[in-house]
Amino acid sequence: MLSPNHASRLPRRSLRLLAFVGVLVHVVAAHTAHAQSAVIDIGSSVGLPGYAVDVTVSLSTSGGLQVAATVNDLTFYRRAMSLETIDCRVNPATGKTLSVAVVQQTRSSRTMRLFVQSIFTAPPLLDGPLYTCTFHIAPTALPGRYPLIIRTAQAFGPTGAEVPRVSGTGGSVAVTLVLVPSVTPSPTITPSPTVTSSPSPTPTLDPCPPDLTLDPAAGLPGSQVRFSGRCYFVHSGRRGTVYFDSTQVGTVVGDTAGNYSGTLSIPTDAVVGTHQIHIVSPRDIATGSFEVTTPPATCAGDCNGDAVVSIDDLLQAVTVAFGDAPPSSCASVDVNGDGTVSINELLGAVRRALDGCSPAPPPM
Repeated sequence: MLSPNHASRLPRRSLRLLAFVGVLVHVVAAHTAHAQSAVIDIGSSVGLPGYAVDVTVSLSTSGGLQVAATVNDLTFYRRAMSLETIDCRVNPATGKTLSVAVVQQTRSSRTMRLFVQSIFTAPPLLDGPLYTCTFHIAPTALPGRYPLIIRTAQAFGPTGAEVPRVSGTGGSVAVTLVLVPSVTPSPTITPSPTVTSSPSPTPTLDPCPPDLTLDPAAGLPGSQVRFSGRCYFVHSGRRGTVYFDSTQVGTVVGDTAGNYSGTLSIPTDAVVGTHQIHIVSPRDIATGSFEVTTPPATCAGDCNGDAVVSIDDLLQAVTVAFGDAPPSSCASVDVNGDGTVSINELLGAVRRALDGCSPAPPPM
């Protein structure tokens, strides 16, 4: 540092040069700080009423800025679409975790706070997608563009210090009644020196095959049935509802490619005949037929199912009649299925012990 006395003895030209250097250093430092910035960008999407659309949130940096974690608030119009905390998922390539919480909600809007966090290590994020959220457009949503507003945008460096100059860019969900699928251009094939090739058309992938695979496809009421299928509308954790005819019997979610599977129970009161099992999200995306069969004929009083009513079977039936054993321990003696064993049903079991199980006479 120059003292005033030393400065007064410097030539005027040197003083002007020192002042210019000081201004230049200040300008360069301000420019460098300004060049280092980060932007959290909310993407946009287009969808039909009653359908779901994906919106991806991305990060972009400049000036060599390093960002290891972000937080932003996202506000949307509730009457046109919905979004739950489980509907957002982090980009696996970031190596981070995503936490989502609702911070404010009114009758018309909802604000959610989303954290992209570093748990064990804090490597810098690369520019690109941070996370994706699946918005469910209301079936009653009118056509139009609904904004996705970013109200808070913060970023933090690998040391945990907050990064200055972080901004956010909002997006939107456009609701339309006509959705034109995007066309994937066919790849250009370079012909070999001896073979002339022409570009082959890109095969069209059925986004939602309508057939639902059931295993087994027939069984008794109460049977456990495994089902599986593939549909783009339930990809990446989106939910579908499973119905047996018009009765909801479960839900299902798909993986990244839209493959889904699960197990359902056939209702115990299902009548004999053909029934439809279908997946809805939000419309029917797959259907399969299930045949409810007639239970095999049983011999009243044959507790162990060996087609013979023995003395042990009769004693077990009496134990059930007295209430000292559950009806399930000898279900065949309860011919009318009312959960109790009557005298007539016991006498019917005795008749079968004497006359055999085939043919089975009606209870006395």
